[in-house]
Amino acid sequence: MRLTEQAHSELDKIVHAGDFVIDATLGNGYDTQFLAQKVGQDGGVYAFDIQKESIEQGTRLLEKQQLVSRVVFTQSCHSKMLEHVPVAMLGKIKAVIFNLGYLPGGDKKFITKPNSTLSALRQAQLCLSDDGIISLIAYRGHDGGQREFAEIEKLTKKENWSVQKKPSNQAPDSPVLFLIGKAYNGAEGSTSNS
Repeated sequence: MRLTEQAHSELDKIVHAGDFVIDATLGNGYDTQFLAQKVGQDGGVYAFDIQKESIEQGTRLLEKQQLVSRVVFTQSCHSKMLEHVPVAMLGKIKAVIFNLGYLPGGDKKFITKPNSTLSALRQAQLCLSDDGIISLIAYRGHDGGQREFAEIEKLTKKENWSVQKKPSNQAPDSPVLFLIGKAYNGAEGSTSNS
């Protein structure tokens, strides 16, 4: 099973109708589509991407699926999450999903960077509900990917966050799925940073 499918499988257990969630890296919009289906008419998705192309693509995809009314699209860096998520939502977000790297099929000059990603992760923790989860896929195979992965690992250890890591395979440059947060409090198979 691909890591994106594993991430969706984990989120499927946690996100329910009426929940509010964040897609911190909209990309082509498939994570947002999945989340919008899960939260139903009474929930909502806050979707972020720095690239106008992603916002336009994501909007078109969600319009085709008749899910666009469930999504608030914001063209902004994920590190500005707290500027756009309503204060009333702090501590009430059920899930935050990150798919790092670059836009598949897009300009590879635009990649996520460690500083903005770490800032976004800290903000995501503030947004999470007690039973919430952060799903993050770090791609180590592109320029800067290894460094971003290492910085994420360092942050989770420093903050003593509860983490489960799932590499796609044993290759040193393979992507890794991090499941971080309050829903992963040392469950079997998890790697706690305590």
